[in-house]
Amino acid sequence: MTEPTTPPRRYLSRDEQTVVVRLIQKMIALGRYASDIKTAIATRYNLSRRSATRYLHRARREMQEFVERKDDEHRTDSFYFYRSIIEDPESSRHERLRACERIDKLLGIELTVKYTQSRNFNKSIEEIENMTDEELNDYYNKLKKKYS
Repeated sequence: MTEPTTPPRRYLSRDEQTVVVRLIQKMIALGRYASDIKTAIATRYNLSRRSATRYLHRARREMQEFVERKDDEHRTDSFYFYRSIIEDPESSRHERLRACERIDKLLGIELTVKYTQSRNFNKSIEEIENMTDEELNDYYNKLKKKYS
């Protein structure tokens, strides 16, 4: 009678560990349950559930450390991220503009814009409802010319 052999222990390289931790963080961000994460990681990387649990704890610890960083560190990371968007030749004009706006906001130099509606309509709702289609069309065109 042969005894069942246990599979050899699996050790991940540092790069593989980093990949596993990032994958777990993404799964956490997607709202996956811890048990599902452990099962998926253990199966995918041929690890024991205990090893998968250790990687899960590491991923959570790294996420918490990131959130607990000082505001200045967050601002610095954000600034350089937005700079990379501006400097990327593949970025669209819209993406670059948004990155500039975000940098302005980070640095506290954004200009506040106030929108006011200065359109005065001289007809009441009842008058407009009682207009014929022709009168309404003429009134609309008159307002369109006035405010464009």
